[in-house]
Amino acid sequence: MPVRFRGVCQFVRRSSSLEKIRNIGIIAHIDAGKTTTTERMLYYSGKTSRIGNVDHGDTITDFLPQERSRGITIQSAAISFDWRKRGAINLIDTPGHADFSFEVIRALKVLDGCVTIFDAVAGVEAQTEKVWKMAGPIPKVCFVNKMDRMGAGFSRTVKEMMLKLNTRVALVNIPYFSVDETTREQQFRGVVDVLNQKLITWDPADPDKVDVGEINAAEQPEIHEQLVSARSSLIDTLGEFDETLVESFLEEADGDYLKLSPSIINKSLRQLTLNNIVAPVLCGASFKNIGVQPLLDAIVDYLPSPVEARLPEINKSNYVMKYDHSRGLVINNNNNLCVSLAFKVISDPIRGLMVFVRVYSGVLRNGHTVFNTTTKQPFKIGKLVRMNANVPEEISLLNAGEIGVLTGSSIEGNVSTGDTIISHSMKKDGLKSFKKNDELTLKINPIRIPEPVFTVTVEPNSLGNKEAMEKALTRLVIEDPSLHITKDEETGQTLLSGMGELHLEIAGDKLINTLNADVELGKLAVSYKETIDSETNVETYADDSGYRISVSIEPVAEDFDANVSSSKKGETVYSLGIDNNYLIVEQNPKMNPDKEWNYQMSYDSIINAMVSSSIAALQRGGKISHLPLHSCAIRIHNDWAVPMDVDKPHEVLTITRNVSLKILNQLPEASYSVLQPIMNLEVTVTPKDMGVVIRDLTADHDAVINSIDDSNTPEQSSDNILFSQIAADQYLPPDTTLKLLNSGDENEGIKSINAEAPLRKMIAYNKKLRSLTQGRGDFHMYFKKMERVAPDQLREIL
Repeated sequence: MPVRFRGVCQFVRRSSSLEKIRNIGIIAHIDAGKTTTTERMLYYSGKTSRIGNVDHGDTITDFLPQERSRGITIQSAAISFDWRKRGAINLIDTPGHADFSFEVIRALKVLDGCVTIFDAVAGVEAQTEKVWKMAGPIPKVCFVNKMDRMGAGFSRTVKEMMLKLNTRVALVNIPYFSVDETTREQQFRGVVDVLNQKLITWDPADPDKVDVGEINAAEQPEIHEQLVSARSSLIDTLGEFDETLVESFLEEADGDYLKLSPSIINKSLRQLTLNNIVAPVLCGASFKNIGVQPLLDAIVDYLPSPVEARLPEINKSNYVMKYDHSRGLVINNNNNLCVSLAFKVISDPIRGLMVFVRVYSGVLRNGHTVFNTTTKQPFKIGKLVRMNANVPEEISLLNAGEIGVLTGSSIEGNVSTGDTIISHSMKKDGLKSFKKNDELTLKINPIRIPEPVFTVTVEPNSLGNKEAMEKALTRLVIEDPSLHITKDEETGQTLLSGMGELHLEIAGDKLINTLNADVELGKLAVSYKETIDSETNVETYADDSGYRISVSIEPVAEDFDANVSSSKKGETVYSLGIDNNYLIVEQNPKMNPDKEWNYQMSYDSIINAMVSSSIAALQRGGKISHLPLHSCAIRIHNDWAVPMDVDKPHEVLTITRNVSLKILNQLPEASYSVLQPIMNLEVTVTPKDMGVVIRDLTADHDAVINSIDDSNTPEQSSDNILFSQIAADQYLPPDTTLKLLNSGDENEGIKSINAEAPLRKMIAYNKKLRSLTQGRGDFHMYFKKMERVAPDQLREIL
């Protein structure tokens, strides 16, 4: 078993309380120190006996050769450990590179809390903003890392958090600096514990040596003053939302900020964190082993257990969901209903397919027959395991709030990422106790798959290798659904699409070196699409056997919400998985699965055939350049019918596909448009470089500049007036190292240029930016939308 997932399921046994479990993830911008922090967590918890180093390529959670050679996380890495017998922490270290955003998305789907790591020198960076928004209502603890670096600004970074992330903060600790006896410079040595009023320092030469001391107002007046100010500000912030704390402050502490009990503050801070009102903030320097233990305490103190976490989003608005502290989540008042989500699938060379699942309610038991409500198919769990290091431990069950692994040949082809799995908590074959049109249609809302923006051709080096290539590609997409495989109908070429240059580079390397596919990858190209400009006429197919299919095709908006549309009376919307395409089936009273069903083929099989036919038709492409269609919906009108004796889906699939293709073929070329990916950009430069960079972006890259911010003091806007005031009122200690830095002749501040530009104009931009700025500039981009290409630009693109 790869090291990456070897600890994912060392979750607490039933004898432990669910309240002690913490399912958390680490999210951040690339190079903020996520993996370095994880290594220290494992070491200080006793999980490992040494500290791995990213630069040495010997970390526990980064095991892939590509990760170790590049020094970055590519896949979500999971591991579990106990912390001082206070809690069982199940941690996922996610990638920071924008190309691997899907790894973050699917991890967030099953996490209850997050640790967001910030680089104290860089502040709040582009990908940090993006993943913060992805995490949405998930409670978060913030860790300002790299406080030992020259230019580190704790207070500047915290201010950016408030202004850029629109969040209130609660300073749990603040940085402590002392003068180095040799260099006579200020050095980051530890933290001031605001709640317990202690000074905690670490020995740089000994990672295990920690000193906890009192803060003497007479001997350390400056530190004591910072402590008083930070504690006062913390209590005032909490008091805005917690009347009980205010009563304790006035009555028990006599209005003295230093007398209020840490336990009262902790209780209040925990509740406000769970309610997403504030974000606790701590600081440290993980590489220097400073500040990690308080961060672990904060994870246990402030982040939710599975019985305090947000409820899963399901497709049953009438279902009641509530937490029971002994059972966990109970759905629809049914203690025997077990609901799980498959959030990751990997292929192990020894054990075959392994499916990682989060159990939300009930008990998932080994050997039980379960039902995949996404595919509408039952299957039997072969083995249910936890992983203890590299050794699998067969177990009999997983409880609500736990994560485990399904293994065995029976799961092959039966489960994909994002599928919902239903089973009976007690009976091996208890599915018959659930209603076909009730519990067996329950789904946890699927994991959103981002839009692919780059494409490469994949060709076998010989015809004899074609079948092996197709099998390897299928396995690749099973593990990473953000990769897409399509076939160019005109050339016959196989196309592999992904999130970015690095994403496809890593995928190609895995295809060749791990899955042993003898293939050649073509040159990287932008993934263009076509769409239709207006709704088509209705085309009807009818015959004497009983078939009647009336179809029309319509464009849909980029932000089309299938859940909202499905709530319309008389129609159901099915996502076609990629390219923002959908199937809309209008209800025919004569074809109602909720009433007596006398047809040979099930309603679900008919719909699945229509879905497959719609995907095939839209993939055939438009008339301009035969590119796959994007943002389209195929509508099946309410007079549709199939013969009662049809027993195979092939006929339904063929008829629906042919009708759809007939509509598309009848449209004139002028009814189609080409779409191109538009990217959000954040370019950070020094003031002296800003002019030349902006001129280059607008002149050579067709960029539209949205804003220019001073990343040290973000500008106010109409959206953040409230948080600008909150930031102004929040106590922040002086940034010692920034004062020293700014006393020199360095550039005053870094400018952040926020823009959007066509992806085709941004290929290899990083190299050009380095040239323009002599290496001082940096940039990040991520997908924003698909946009129509102007007719006069088509020749350049196609």
